[in-house]
Amino acid sequence: MDAWGNFWEKGHSTTFGEYYADGYTKGYIAHWWAAILNSRDTQKLHILEVGCGNASLLPCLLDQRVKGSYTGVDAAEVILSEAVKKRANAELKISLQGGLGIENFESKQQFDLIASVYGLEYSPLDQSLPLLKSMLAPKGEANFLMHHAGSVITHMSDKALAEFDFELMESVVARLNEIDTELNKMAGDPGKLQQSAIAHQSRDSVNEFVSSIMNMEPSERNPILVDFARAVLIYFKKLRLPEADRKDYISGILVDFHSSKERFRQMVDVARSEQEIKAFEQQLAAAGFNSITAKPLLKDGAPVAWNIKAK
Repeated sequence: MDAWGNFWEKGHSTTFGEYYADGYTKGYIAHWWAAILNSRDTQKLHILEVGCGNASLLPCLLDQRVKGSYTGVDAAEVILSEAVKKRANAELKISLQGGLGIENFESKQQFDLIASVYGLEYSPLDQSLPLLKSMLAPKGEANFLMHHAGSVITHMSDKALAEFDFELMESVVARLNEIDTELNKMAGDPGKLQQSAIAHQSRDSVNEFVSSIMNMEPSERNPILVDFARAVLIYFKKLRLPEADRKDYISGILVDFHSSKERFRQMVDVARSEQEIKAFEQQLAAAGFNSITAKPLLKDGAPVAWNIKAK
């Protein structure tokens, strides 16, 4: 499974995970999106979200009772989040197309709004931009938030790349496998694990790792290893599950963290400097867009994205 598909299958509403569990219904992205919607007639809007994930902009549309249609397209396999399901109504027709790069999307619909939140920049722009222009209604508008090379998101992603210690993580997962093997010998009875010297030694090793991470001062902790330690501890809440379920959980731990590192790498790679965003403006113009503006979107005085508008 690809790195983003691995993330979206867990049901997250946005790339910020649990922080925006209800989709972009709060924070700077919600304010950006609300301002766009407030400038339009929301009684009949046809909206296309590019790189939509699990339909990140849709909860806000449903909260505002926007009428018309929403189409979300993402190259990764995606699902409708719980935040969407609990809000869905008959006034807004919803179509979600996962496993489809925007450059391969086909539609006879002309869209009043084409939007993307940290998504468009992952596409092959020489193909996606002309296609999007062809689907934009005569009075339509495109609004994109794109990764800014100087944003805190990019800096944190770059920092995170150095925090993955897979040699250490693999050794801890090996201890979990040892414990699980002993548990299988005990017919899946956690109460009998204390009879196994191997399980006892492996659990001590796991406890030592977790303590070494969690006993640090918060400011000194490695955030990636903190998340990993929490994932490791979850295994012990699954001891009474069937063998296959426990095995799947253990094997999935490292898969998730390898996918996480790949997502951070991609985010850093697609982030654009001021010079690169000027080149992107030229790409928009070459694709037929006009009235193009690109400026930093600020939060607390610092850039969090490039805010691009075009018609």
